[in-house]
Amino acid sequence: MNEHLNFLNNWFTQIDCNRFFPNIPFPYVDIILIQRHLTQLSQDICQTEPFYSHELSRLKDRLFLPQGVNPAVFGRLFGHIAYLYQKQSQPLSDIWDYIHPKIQTVSKDRFIAGFYADAAENAFKEINARTKRIYAIARPNTPIPHGAAAMTAVYSSNNPIVEFCDRQTDSGQNTQLGFMKMAEGAMLALRNPKAHENLNISPDDAMRQIMFASMIMYKIDEGVAYSGIVE
Repeated sequence: MNEHLNFLNNWFTQIDCNRFFPNIPFPYVDIILIQRHLTQLSQDICQTEPFYSHELSRLKDRLFLPQGVNPAVFGRLFGHIAYLYQKQSQPLSDIWDYIHPKIQTVSKDRFIAGFYADAAENAFKEINARTKRIYAIARPNTPIPHGAAAMTAVYSSNNPIVEFCDRQTDSGQNTQLGFMKMAEGAMLALRNPKAHENLNISPDDAMRQIMFASMIMYKIDEGVAYSGIVE
């Protein structure tokens, strides 16, 4: 992707618009070259950036007119290329500064290696494992629930092991119930499908799920501290 995106960014940035807008034909060889780079970039990002992939494919044949460059299409493509180039220039590694250390430990290397579904699944597996450890500490010698059942047992709105705030108020009850449902939903909707199927997801989708898992993990930190649990 980098080769085609870098070439197109340079071309759109440096083209002499006054020369080719709108009455001077563009060299045929250059037209073929630009269209080829747009086609290749569109194919490269079809999984990670489906909207922009479609736009590049749709607009590439409308960029050049017999009498010159189509200024409206040029502007739209220039904006799309500039966005993709800027996104490429901002390394994803910076995002990891905001991710919970426990999630980093199990997900970062897999994500960087390109195993995006594994990285996301590992994040939710770590939440499940930590929740089960908390249950074992609080209720030894009892069967340890797993997955969604562990979330409802440990973060229950009625008899929780981990509390997040004063549950004597309506706000406190809502907070406890809301977090329990988020954690339970994460196990059902995000962890379980990846655990049982060979799914492919985009890096963007994986990172969104990892960030959600990180938020849950930080909230567990708060609840463990509030509840006085020693892990």
